[in-house]
Amino acid sequence: MMKTQLLSLILVCISTVVFAQNQPLSQQADSVVSNADQLPLDELLSENDSLAEAAVLKPDSVNKGSGTEKIDTVHIRVGKHAIEIITDDDRTQIDVDKLEEFGKHIEQSEIERAERKAEKHKKKRFNGHWGGIDFGGNQLLNTTYPESLYLAGTPEFMTTAPEKSFEVNVNLFEYSFGFSSYVGLVTGLGLNFNDYKFRNRYTLVKDDNGVIQPQSLPEGDFRLSKLSTTFIHAPFMLEVQIPGQYDHKRIFIAGGVIGGVKIHEHVKTKIGSVKKRDNGNYNVAPIRWGYTARVGFEDVGIFATYYNTKFFEKGLGPEATPFTVGLAFAF
Repeated sequence: MMKTQLLSLILVCISTVVFAQNQPLSQQADSVVSNADQLPLDELLSENDSLAEAAVLKPDSVNKGSGTEKIDTVHIRVGKHAIEIITDDDRTQIDVDKLEEFGKHIEQSEIERAERKAEKHKKKRFNGHWGGIDFGGNQLLNTTYPESLYLAGTPEFMTTAPEKSFEVNVNLFEYSFGFSSYVGLVTGLGLNFNDYKFRNRYTLVKDDNGVIQPQSLPEGDFRLSKLSTTFIHAPFMLEVQIPGQYDHKRIFIAGGVIGGVKIHEHVKTKIGSVKKRDNGNYNVAPIRWGYTARVGFEDVGIFATYYNTKFFEKGLGPEATPFTVGLAFAF
């Protein structure tokens, strides 16, 4: 009963102001709210444990023909009821609904706008681009055969076929430390698998001094001769990310150093249908380090690694520099 009296009282005040004054409705609504504050409503509202709230929306402009008609809308909420007043040059319309029904299209749209705004401006946590899988091609650069180890005329047995020599990295662990949402340090751990396939009919053996020497393969259908290695490797990179629209898509650029520890190596040959594999120590450097870089968009990019450490241990084989370039897929 008290709510009905309160609602009727506000409607009378609104009607009086709307029809008695010749001013924009947004100003009328301010007057109504100001007058309503002077009425003895506090006692009525306190008895019913409800609050009265007035909200004035800015006038909307609606095109009619070649002109523009001004429409003012006022929303007033009292307890569990809501009043909507719409006025234009010709008429004034007043609707009263329960707040639950009236507020659906008003409050829901306000919530959605707020959520979109928050999503747009929400800071994205810095996340590096190391964890994932890499596929690349291997090469041995600047291969030389020291005269102290090899006689003149020694064949170039370490010449590789780049189109058949591959690297696969499975980077299982990643740790990112962000200075901001766009710049940070990246490290982690992964497994590094390399195949170096030789172009000529040679495999590798050790002489009496433990130096790597070439060994000719028997006659027949030459299919394969390769040296395979496995390392545990870890990078330490600085990464910069360039945001796109709404910060959802990012270009990344990362670079730094990388190190590895050898855990396995073997040679394998195939002549016709005869396969042979020999596990053992072929003097591949047990620890190596170099430089690495990555560039890409979102979770796809390219990477390159140049090792400063020579492929074989010093004085125990040819001098060669490992180099890899390929595609990186982050997860």
